[in-house]
Amino acid sequence: MSPIKANQLDSKFRDKIIAQVGGENLKHCLACGTCSAGCFVREIDKKFNPRKIGRMVLLGAKDYFKQNPEIPYLCNLCGLCKETCPYGLNIGELCLTLREQLVEDGIGPLDKHKSMEEEQEFVLTPAFTLSLPDPNSTECKRVFFPGCNLSAYSPPLVIATWDYLRAKLPGTGIILRCCGALSYDLGKHSQFQEISHQLENEVHKLGASELITGCPECYDTIKRVAPSYRLRSLYEVMAETGISDIPKGSGQIFTLHDSCKTRWERGIQDSVRNLVATTGYQIEEMRYSRELTRCCGQGGLIVALNPFLVFGLTKSRLAESHFDMLTYCAACRETFAMHKPTLHILDLMFNPNWEKDKAKPINKTPVRRENQALLKSLLTERVKTS
Repeated sequence: MSPIKANQLDSKFRDKIIAQVGGENLKHCLACGTCSAGCFVREIDKKFNPRKIGRMVLLGAKDYFKQNPEIPYLCNLCGLCKETCPYGLNIGELCLTLREQLVEDGIGPLDKHKSMEEEQEFVLTPAFTLSLPDPNSTECKRVFFPGCNLSAYSPPLVIATWDYLRAKLPGTGIILRCCGALSYDLGKHSQFQEISHQLENEVHKLGASELITGCPECYDTIKRVAPSYRLRSLYEVMAETGISDIPKGSGQIFTLHDSCKTRWERGIQDSVRNLVATTGYQIEEMRYSRELTRCCGQGGLIVALNPFLVFGLTKSRLAESHFDMLTYCAACRETFAMHKPTLHILDLMFNPNWEKDKAKPINKTPVRRENQALLKSLLTERVKTS
């Protein structure tokens, strides 16, 4: 890297970034290197250095990020650095702020993100979007929000879960649309706010006051906007309402992966473990689990920049497991399934063919879109015939 000259430093840039969420702690940075030492991405790609990112922001080296815009986009936003930093500095939040700055400067998102943006465009169109009340109830008290990844993974699981919720909690509707996670991760803040506003409008149009999400990333993303409705995780709801009528397993053991989006969501983590035990299965805890969990490799949209990096991260994560994988994130399931038999927790509850399907290949983009469109069609038909 070229030497940094004092006359090229921008104090306004430094102050602006530090003023953002999570940036204030940067002033207390000891440059101890804890964030870099524990960084999963850093282990695979040495050019990504969380400590250096922090120092460059403190220096006001705006041109460094303009000349190397891929650096903030290489962070998988998993949050482990915040867990290990003495001052709780979240380099992921810093990278998100830098991504927003790159968007503001007309540099971000990068060209390699185009295909991802196209995927989001699809789930924002009438080909997927749908809002339905419970056809067997006179009022809609809450809605199930499966998210685009779970919908793309398995339409039958979404329908079975909605049926379960309506049986346990009459008056549960369903909404299909994007939560805005991709816009948020790309740094497109205004677009993210608009998508969040649209979702909130749909919830209120149905007359609901609660949203139940089946996706950890949707939960984390929606929580950030402090919605006017109550936000709950599907797995906490299922643990509370009970699953006594669901077929039980025979003690099979799975290695459980905690989504990095639930790093500090103890209630979700406990509920998942409770559900696994209640359904008659056992779990192997990974070395890095719960608040120390590691990303599956796909987090932060880094696959767009370097698919081989994701391959390395995923293989490293799977090295901790001794059994078939189990996760409660559809995106994590698809990531791990490229290398090892993997199931979504809902497979154990609602998929009688899970033993065969645990080895099924991942759904590529055309199949994902077909599944998302199929789900809308099946739900629409279901309501017509109710």
